[in-house]
Amino acid sequence: MFLRAYSWSILVLVVLWSPSALAQDPFTRGEAGLPYHIKADSLSYDETTKSYSARDHVSITRGNQSLHADAVDLDAQTMEAEAWGNVRFTSGQDRLTGTRLKMDLDKGVGIVYDGTLFIKESHFYITGGEIQKTGEDSYYIDDGSFTTCEGDLPAWKVTGRDLKVKMDGYGTVRHAALWTKSVPVLYAPFLVFPAKTERQTGLLFPKISTSSRDGFTYNQPFFWAISDSSDATFYESHMEDRGLKHGVEYRYALTPASKGTVMYDYLHDQQVDDGTGDFEGFTEDNEDRTNKDRWWFRAKSDQELPAGFRTKLDMDLVSDQDYLREFRDGSSDFDDTNDYFEEEFGRDLDDYTDTVRLNQLNLNRNWDQYSLNADLRWYDDVIARKNNDPDTTLQRLPHVQFDGSKQQLFLSPFYFDLESSYDYFWRDYGTKGHRAYLHPRLYYPVRIFKYFDFEPSIGLRETLWHVEEFENEAPKKEDELLTREAYDLKADFSTEFWKTFHVKGKSIDRIRHSIKPQVVYDYISVPEDEDYPYFEGIDRMEEEHLVTYSVTNLFTARSIRQPTQDPKTNPGSSNEPETPVYGYRDFSRIKLSQSYDIEEARRDDGVGHRRPFSDIKGEVEFKPYACLDLDGDAAWSTYDSEFTSYNATLKLCDKRGDLVSVDYRYTRDRTESIITRALVKLLHHISAYGQYERNIQESQSVRTVIGLMYEPQCWSLNFSYTDDGAMDNQEFSIAVSLSGLGGFGQ
Repeated sequence: MFLRAYSWSILVLVVLWSPSALAQDPFTRGEAGLPYHIKADSLSYDETTKSYSARDHVSITRGNQSLHADAVDLDAQTMEAEAWGNVRFTSGQDRLTGTRLKMDLDKGVGIVYDGTLFIKESHFYITGGEIQKTGEDSYYIDDGSFTTCEGDLPAWKVTGRDLKVKMDGYGTVRHAALWTKSVPVLYAPFLVFPAKTERQTGLLFPKISTSSRDGFTYNQPFFWAISDSSDATFYESHMEDRGLKHGVEYRYALTPASKGTVMYDYLHDQQVDDGTGDFEGFTEDNEDRTNKDRWWFRAKSDQELPAGFRTKLDMDLVSDQDYLREFRDGSSDFDDTNDYFEEEFGRDLDDYTDTVRLNQLNLNRNWDQYSLNADLRWYDDVIARKNNDPDTTLQRLPHVQFDGSKQQLFLSPFYFDLESSYDYFWRDYGTKGHRAYLHPRLYYPVRIFKYFDFEPSIGLRETLWHVEEFENEAPKKEDELLTREAYDLKADFSTEFWKTFHVKGKSIDRIRHSIKPQVVYDYISVPEDEDYPYFEGIDRMEEEHLVTYSVTNLFTARSIRQPTQDPKTNPGSSNEPETPVYGYRDFSRIKLSQSYDIEEARRDDGVGHRRPFSDIKGEVEFKPYACLDLDGDAAWSTYDSEFTSYNATLKLCDKRGDLVSVDYRYTRDRTESIITRALVKLLHHISAYGQYERNIQESQSVRTVIGLMYEPQCWSLNFSYTDDGAMDNQEFSIAVSLSGLGGFGQ
């Protein structure tokens, strides 16, 4: 008996129940017991053969899977389907297309003729005359190709025999040929490519380069997916002129706030810098580098603890003063590591030129109005350690700081805040000792005539030292206990007036300009000089008697974000008025300030060289748009009639992706430098970029980079020239990157 139904507008739905569970893979995902739904313009069922025959606009769906074709024959007992005419099988965003398909829907195995397999997450297109689905998540193509490019004639593709693909894993192909358009350019007898959509153990794409210092370099990474919360990457980098460098990275993430990364590199260097060979090192530190065993250990971690406590660990140990300068660029080298740490943990490393590097363990806890920070800080002097010299570097083991923010004192009109700390200073060679510091401050803010704010305050500064002296090689002195009491007075007098301007912009409707004049009086009383120890900072306190006056201009824009319906006004009406939602943004700040030193004005030096007025300081912040950012500051000497310092940073961009930044730094008789960076979109896929860093004070170019990049949809070509003045090294490079495969260059 046959049942037929013909209609383009009436949907015929047949529900089939399959007793077997579906395999979990991109084309047969589903849960056991889910029904198959068949739709077609024409559908018939043969009770004798237990099979369906569907014609015109056929679709079979189950869960997030669907099979579409012009015609489908389906055996309801074996769930074997044969489809032809515009065949398309999808699962989620992945799809398999072809002219004809034979597949066991329950087992998830079959064959597609003239097929294309598209993997959405990795954007791979895999084509072949016959694509065999050999398992839950595996495919085989006797003669096929793959690419990540769009179009019938892709910019690049790899063809070959015995092409095997395992989802969430890798693909392999024999007799592989790389084509650009219709021209073959490279051949490999065997090739492995990443078809995975999830973390999985295996080889990563190698990196190949060459340079005048290292020679030919081949870097092969290996990724190990240890568990859902941890993984590791191993690097083996063969450098022709330097030797074999080993590297390992271990990462774990228990929660978003509890995570860590540990990295280690080791190189037995074939080159030394002892001033006698052809290999040139760095002369800025006047230190030779004679060691061959070279390494770098670094780590960062964040950890949540009970009761709201958190810990942070930062470690940075390196074998010699030149290692980070030599290995600044490349996989797992300084720049990549620093960028990774800053993005993942919000904390970067010391500069690659620093020879004293910070290692610390921090414990912290924040309350509503109080905070606790406890540190173990170890500063590693690389040169002193390498040369076995006496190390006078001051360590803080520990540093504990407890602070209270400004808050009301019970229900009184008074406010208070608190600074306090304890340090134990230790070093191999020099003075050691304990220091405790307490600085509470009491405020009494008042409003005068409704227009002026006046806030006097008084603070007490108590310092206690317990000192053990080991100066030079003198015998140890007896322990000393020293104290110092000081107090400080402060008076803050200010007012503010403003005006709002109505503008008729598309996004900004008002701008508020406020002007805040301020006068601050500071006085610190310090007892007569005694033989106080000096570790750092607050150990040396000078009497201060200052009046500081300033004017701050602040510009705030009000913008309309989006209108919303007001349910309280005419509810149920289609003509309900819309309530705008406003956003406020401070887009510009300009501040001028100067101080007058009363003690300096009273000082009698007999020759009239007093200079009670400080430099006039100016600060500018200007960011009217997301792509325009200007920050600057300057200090002008009224006595010398010249700038003592000025710094400026300008960043510009546009909707095309063009970027320009200029960073200028000047301090009189000390430093003057400029760093410029630019990226310009010349054409749709072509960009030019450059970087220039110059030490103007020394009339020396530090670093120059010029490059041209071509970036179409699925590959990129990068030409660059680098002149590294610090390394006295010039480098030309050409790098090709194929999306989904990686890159190679020279």
